Amino acid sequence: MKPFKILTRKIILIFIVILVSSPNFVGAQTLATHKTYLPVVKNDVYNGFSTDSKFIGIYMQQYWTDAAVKSNMSVANNLAGGKKHTVTGWFISFSNIAFTIRQTDNRTNNFYRQLEALWNNGYISFVNLTSALQVSSYDVTDNCPIPFNMYQVAKGDCDRAIQKMADLYFQWVSQGQGRRAFLAPFPEMNGVNANGQPWTTYGGDPVNFKTAYQRIQTIFSQKGVRRDQVWWVFAPNGWSKAGHEFENYYPGDNIVDTIGFSMYNYGWCWVADPFQKWENYTTLYEPYISRIHVMSPEKSIIIAQTGTTAQYGSVGAFNVNEKNAWLSENYDFLSRQPQVLGVLYYDYDQSSWECNWKITGGDTFKPGYSAGAALPEFQYLTWQNLQSIIP
Repeated sequence: MKPFKILTRKIILIFIVILVSSPNFVGAQTLATHKTYLPVVKNDVYNGFSTDSKFIGIYMQQYWTDAAVKSNMSVANNLAGGKKHTVTGWFISFSNIAFTIRQTDNRTNNFYRQLEALWNNGYISFVNLTSALQVSSYDVTDNCPIPFNMYQVAKGDCDRAIQKMADLYFQWVSQGQGRRAFLAPFPEMNGVNANGQPWTTYGGDPVNFKTAYQRIQTIFSQKGVRRDQVWWVFAPNGWSKAGHEFENYYPGDNIVDTIGFSMYNYGWCWVADPFQKWENYTTLYEPYISRIHVMSPEKSIIIAQTGTTAQYGSVGAFNVNEKNAWLSENYDFLSRQPQVLGVLYYDYDQSSWECNWKITGGDTFKPGYSAGAALPEFQYLTWQNLQSIIP
């Protein structure tokens, strides 16, 4: 019986090696140790969208002119160990002066200009389409209320602004050479506080959100923008109050090209009071990736906004090593998820009214971000690469 037992052990060992090597099981290499993560999709053969090629992206506190792209994105790329970012995220409201007749020259139009400046330097825009909170030198009430709610957009109160946006986008993509951008209408639309108050003016209304989302696409189509000239993003928050889960807001596979979601590690930043805690992928990403897989297994997932503070242990306490470890470990986890296509880091200092998420501006957090970005799964993806991944 001894030879049989040896053979049995060999068979079991081979089975274990094959099982752990399968796409359902993912490994991670952090700065300190090697970890093996449990599969996001458990006890199931992975199906649907899957890619080993992923991009890194970033938001920076910039208005994107050609000069701003050259100077600031080089800083981001150096932070990533010299690896070029594929996607640059930015925000613009439907009430922006760009979507009126006031900006007549596309070279200075706030929407067209930023799309073109980033594209000409090899970056693809991830544009969050939002609502302004007040009238300003950039945001006016010519073609869209300030602020607006979803009912107003759904019934057409912002149609003139959307038509102008679609005209500008059509002119931009008509230059050819593969021009294309990610457009994410009404990001974090499912964000509702525990007291029931939405944290955006357009939030908390799934029925009108879906109607408004479709209305925007219809206007773009009427203006000549083909579906293969824009990637439409559904970009909710991951966490939600009961009743406002992102599944309730999903417009449907037929009109969504990719799914993004936002999640941040607030740590002990004061705005998290009284729920300060240090969070990692097990609560920030894994549950929502699993839910998206159930909801829409054939769509790619983009971490549309993410970041971490350095506030660790108590309010006012900072720990650079913990932030570096977070960056390395969480990017490592995301690099191993077959449905995740990319990650955009939110490089903003909002400490005057919220938290400081920044990673640029010095070498303080370079080791963690460089380690995460250096993983081979993260690559610079051209528009041709992305177009083959997300038709």
